[in-house]
Amino acid sequence: MVIIPTYNEKENIGRMIDVLEKEIFPKINDSSRMKNNQMEILIVDDKSPDGTAEIVRGKMKNFKNITLDLGDKQGLGAAYKRGMQYAMEKMKADAVIEFDA
Repeated sequence: MVIIPTYNEKENIGRMIDVLEKEIFPKINDSSRMKNNQMEILIVDDKSPDGTAEIVRGKMKNFKNITLDLGDKQGLGAAYKRGMQYAMEKMKADAVIEFDA
C-alpha cells in the first residue's frame, strides 16, 4: 500500500500515479521476493479546491487498485494518520509506504 496525502496536487498526481502503476509496481511484482503481491494506492485528499480528486477519480477508471479517501484539511500529519488508519482498518494492508505528493 502506497499512501499519498494530497492537497492541491492537480499538476502532479496524474503523472505520479502513472509512474507507480506503469514503472514501479511492475518492477516490484517482477522481483523474485515480491511475486504475487497486490500493490495498492491510497490517495488521502484534504478536499483540494484545485480538482486533485477529479484527476484521481479519472485514474481510478483505468487502475482498479486506487482508493480515494476525502477528508477535511487538518495538515499533513493528520492526513498521514487518517491514511494509516484507513489502510490498516478498512483495507487490511500488510505493509505501507508513504510519501507526500
